[in-house]
Amino acid sequence: MSTLIAGIPGWFIPVLILMVSILALTIILERSWTLLKRFELLNLEEERKLIEYLRNKDYENAASFCRTQVHPAYKVVLAMIDSKDTDIDLQAISDEETLRQVNMMEKYLPTLGTISTVSPLLGLLGTVTGMIKSFRAFEDTGSRSMQLMGGIDEALITTALGLIVAIPALIMYNYFVRRVNTLSEESNVMVRMAQEELRKNK
Repeated sequence: MSTLIAGIPGWFIPVLILMVSILALTIILERSWTLLKRFELLNLEEERKLIEYLRNKDYENAASFCRTQVHPAYKVVLAMIDSKDTDIDLQAISDEETLRQVNMMEKYLPTLGTISTVSPLLGLLGTVTGMIKSFRAFEDTGSRSMQLMGGIDEALITTALGLIVAIPALIMYNYFVRRVNTLSEESNVMVRMAQEELRKNK
């Protein structure tokens, strides 16, 4: 087994970590644009405007207004407006659309969380393979020094690379999760208000 591990090229694990880092960076950029630029926090004036439409039974303008907004709350309210004249319970419509919106906001976050966990493990794997190569260097007296230094070098580099990828991935994962929670809480408050108005007008 040690012979097999020692046969792993020194570049293999660093390249693997580099590929993982590219994936992590892609997810961070995409989620940053979606969660921070596209999905802005609720504007209270716009929220009051929508509730006023619903209170006045102006569903056409309420629906049009929701279609121009990107916050998940408006998508949920729009689904309820479109279904207000059906036999389907408003709560069921709300729950279904809320789940869809949350899934959209959490897109790729499990992958980013996995990367933050796997990256240091890949670094640890490189450490282990590097140390195995270092110890095996003592079996070959002809190139002992070169193999020993090469194995230690591989171990330290892969450990550092794994941590370099894992630390920002973990920070951004936690930040994105907190952002999703904030958007979801805002959505729940506005949706409850919209439900009350729609139920009053039934």
